[in-house]
Amino acid sequence: MDWIECVRSYIKVVEEGSFNAAAFQLNTSGSAISKRISWLEDRVGVQLLTRTTRSVHQTEAGILFYQRARLQLDQWQHLVDETRAINQTPTGLLKIGATLAVGSKFIIKYLDEFLATYPKIKVQLITTLPGQVPENNIDVFISRELEQLNTFSYKSTPLFEHHSGFFASKEYIEKHGMPTDLEDLKRHNMLIWGERPIREIKLKNNKRVTLRGNFSTTNPEALFHAAKRGMGILLASKQMLIDDIDSGNLVAVLPELTADHTSVNAYYPTLDYEHTRTQLFIKYLKSKLS
Repeated sequence: MDWIECVRSYIKVVEEGSFNAAAFQLNTSGSAISKRISWLEDRVGVQLLTRTTRSVHQTEAGILFYQRARLQLDQWQHLVDETRAINQTPTGLLKIGATLAVGSKFIIKYLDEFLATYPKIKVQLITTLPGQVPENNIDVFISRELEQLNTFSYKSTPLFEHHSGFFASKEYIEKHGMPTDLEDLKRHNMLIWGERPIREIKLKNNKRVTLRGNFSTTNPEALFHAAKRGMGILLASKQMLIDDIDSGNLVAVLPELTADHTSVNAYYPTLDYEHTRTQLFIKYLKSKLS
């Protein structure tokens, strides 16, 4: 039997939860999948799955084999795609990671033109929680600087300098007035990113300010919609709000006051070779941001 075919079948059984479901995805029979798994277990020399009449479960050895095999299979496919790309149009799957806010409000704006430029590339956008380290088999991760990724396992390249400013809807300003200074701003209702309706921030001048409001959330989309509906003043990056600013849904409040100064980087795994798709996407983003 073929090693790669059997490994791919094992991965599919784990991910689908059954032999028949894996067989359906691979356009073959359940008995063929069973033979491949048995052949694989004979060659590896350990049991990878425990089988019952209703379900299959991974053994401890099976869990390890799945994790490593999935990574190796992805790398093998990358190698095939990279080799084809030398004399052909770049092709294959590009796995992009980002926090929910960055993915939905920033990256998504640029994907349609990128995919139109490289029609044989497919994109999978994987979102994470703020500060969460992405899974190992991701091709590129767009994020504010993460200390956990400043390691030998990842390379990074800066995309743009990030800072947050204050924004509100015209309806909010008409109803409550435009803040005139920092002390006036602190009297307004703030929309708070976090689990509590109070947050301390450090401004560009290193002055610390406590923001308070009647609405807080860790869902970025809910926070953006609350701002557009006139519920309060939002602290956010202009890069995340550019469409709403251009359309007039949101306006800057005291633009000289900024916070959360850091860089937004593209992180990608340190490999013996660099994926063409990854480098094309990073180069494309930089050209748009310039």
